[in-house]
Amino acid sequence: MANESSLKMNIDLTQTEQICKFHQGRKGDLLIVLQKVQALYGFVPRDIFPVVIRHLGVTSSEIYGVLTFYNRFHLSPRGKHTIRACRGTACHFNGSLEILEKMREHLHMAHNQDTSANTLFSIEEVACLGACGIAPVIMVDEEVYGKLEPEGAVEIISRCEEAEKGKEG
Repeated sequence: MANESSLKMNIDLTQTEQICKFHQGRKGDLLIVLQKVQALYGFVPRDIFPVVIRHLGVTSSEIYGVLTFYNRFHLSPRGKHTIRACRGTACHFNGSLEILEKMREHLHMAHNQDTSANTLFSIEEVACLGACGIAPVIMVDEEVYGKLEPEGAVEIISRCEEAEKGKEG
């Protein structure tokens, strides 16, 4: 399971301290600080909470409130590739749940896990990708794939995995 607690994270808080010092005592800057922290690490590690609390004078529940309200924030490391799985009505009625389950199975991801253990993929369930005419739909990075069957979605992921192996060698 690839999440912050299962990965050995070596978070250097020096830059977070600098960011927070610049915004010292300004609770209203919390969103800006969290955006800068995510830009720095690729996600918002829980290790930064005490630093943000100390400098901005906010509570951990205020930090969690912002992080969970905005869907662009992540509390765990993200995969190199993002798979957005549409769960809108048209996709739902055309089998998106089966596709999602098959992709998670292929990537050995638990239902509540959003990033694969090898940190190659992150899966995000989204309300709609705006491609209802070709439902069910997934998006891998910026590429849209429609009229999918579960096996077709796995094939797309497999091709991506093979391309990554080619880059390593």
